[in-house]
Amino acid sequence: MMLGLGLALTQPRGAAAPFTGTPAMAALTDIPGLVIDFDAADAATISATGALVNTWTNKGSYGGSATSASSNRPSTGTRTMNSLNTLDFSGTNHMDMTTEPGALTAASYTLVRVWYNDLNATAAILDLAQTALAGNIRSGLQVDVGGTDNRIYQYCGASAIADGAAPESGPGPAITTLLGFPTIAYNYINSLTRSGANGVPTYSTSTVWRLGGDPDNTSSRWNGAISQMSGYNRTLTTDEQFLVEGFLAWKWGLQANLAGGNEWSAKDPRINPKITNAVGWGDSMIENAFLAAADRWITVLAGLLNRKASNQGIGGQTSTEIATRANADVRFIDRIRIIWAGTNGPTGGSTVLGDIQSMVNYQPTTKFIILPSMNSSTEPSGSGGYINKMSNNAAVSGAYPDNWLDVRGMIIALQAPGGPYQDATAYGQDVITAALRTDSLHLNAAGYALVAGFVRDFIVAKGW
Repeated sequence: MMLGLGLALTQPRGAAAPFTGTPAMAALTDIPGLVIDFDAADAATISATGALVNTWTNKGSYGGSATSASSNRPSTGTRTMNSLNTLDFSGTNHMDMTTEPGALTAASYTLVRVWYNDLNATAAILDLAQTALAGNIRSGLQVDVGGTDNRIYQYCGASAIADGAAPESGPGPAITTLLGFPTIAYNYINSLTRSGANGVPTYSTSTVWRLGGDPDNTSSRWNGAISQMSGYNRTLTTDEQFLVEGFLAWKWGLQANLAGGNEWSAKDPRINPKITNAVGWGDSMIENAFLAAADRWITVLAGLLNRKASNQGIGGQTSTEIATRANADVRFIDRIRIIWAGTNGPTGGSTVLGDIQSMVNYQPTTKFIILPSMNSSTEPSGSGGYINKMSNNAAVSGAYPDNWLDVRGMIIALQAPGGPYQDATAYGQDVITAALRTDSLHLNAAGYALVAGFVRDFIVAKGW
C-alpha cells in the first residue's frame, strides 16, 4: 500500500471503514452556548414602522432585544447582503439593547459580528457595551480608529485589542470575532488574528450596550450594514470558531473573505459534513523539530486525512510536563487526541500511566490514540532502559487496549526477514533500524511517514 510518499507497506492492513463525519451544520445552535443572536435575515425578529426599525429581538437564550425610536432608527428592507435583508445604519442611527444580553460580558465569551463599513478612514463604532453610562467598556468594535483606514479595534474590557493592519476593514464586508479566554482575548478578522491582536480582558456584566454607536454620546455612529451579531457564553474551540465563521460567511456571501486557515473557506458547512480534526500532544516524537516542516508526521497525517492536525509537541518533556499542558487546553478538546508521552524519563516511569490517564480523563472523549514509549538503539532488549519503557507500555496498553497503537512494534515488524526494512540485528534487539532513524532515538522522515500512515489507518478504521 502506498502512503503517497513513495513508501510501500507490504504488511497486512485492516479493512478501513469509510469516514462519514457528522451532519452538516443546520444552525448556530448546533454549537452549545448561543446566548445572543441578532439576525437581520430573520424578518420575524424585526418590528418596524415602514422601513424604520423599532425592535430587533435576540434569538439567543438570553432573550431581550435592541430598541430604537424616532430619528435614531436604522432601516430594514432597504438593503441586502447576499440577497438577505440587513439593517442599514446611516451614521445617525443607533439601537440600545435591553439588559438581558449584558450578561455575556461577565466571563469568557465568543462574539461574532457580520458587517459592512460604508466609509473609509472615518472612525465609527459598530457597538459598545459598558458597565453603566460613562462606565467601563466591556465589549465593542470600532473601525478606522483615529481616522486611520484599515485599523480595527475590538474590546474585551476597557483596553483596546488593536489590529492596525486589517485590509478587510475598509469598506468590508467582514466577519469579526472576539475570542475571550480567562487571561487573554483575541481580535479575529475573517478568521485571521495577527501578531499583537490580543490583550488582557476584564469581565463583568454590561448594563448598557448600544448597536451603531457609543451609549454615552452620538458621535462616531455606524455608517453601514449590521447583518448579524452572535455570542456564545464560553470560549469556542478552534474548530467551533471556524465552523461558526464559515456558517455565517456562506450565509452572508463572505466566504471568499475568510483566511485560508479556515477549512470552511472553500466548502459550505451547511451542506458539507462536519469533520473531526486531530491534535498531537507529546514530546519530540510529536514535535519533530529536527525535520523540515513538511516532513513532520503530524503535518503528513493532516495531508493523508485531508483534515487539520495541530502539533502540540515540545521536545524533551516528560509525560508529566505534557499532561500539564494538555490538561490546560481549551482550544482542541473536541479533536481526536493523539498522545505520545513517556519516552523521556524512563526511570521515573511510574507516573506515565497516571499522566496518560489524566490526559484521557480531561474533557473526556472516546476519540483518542495512545502511542508507545520509544527505546533507542542504546536500549536493546534486556537493557535497563528497555525494561522500564516496555513496562510502561504494558501498563498503558493494558489500561487502554482499544486505543493503543504500538507504532514501535509495527515498524520493528517491518524489519523481519523478508520485510521491506529487513535488518536482522535491529530486529533481534527489538530496536528500530538505522535506515529509519535520524539519531539513536528519533525516526527520520521515512520512519515518521510510517507512523503517519499507521495513525491514519487507525482513525479511518475507527470511523472517526
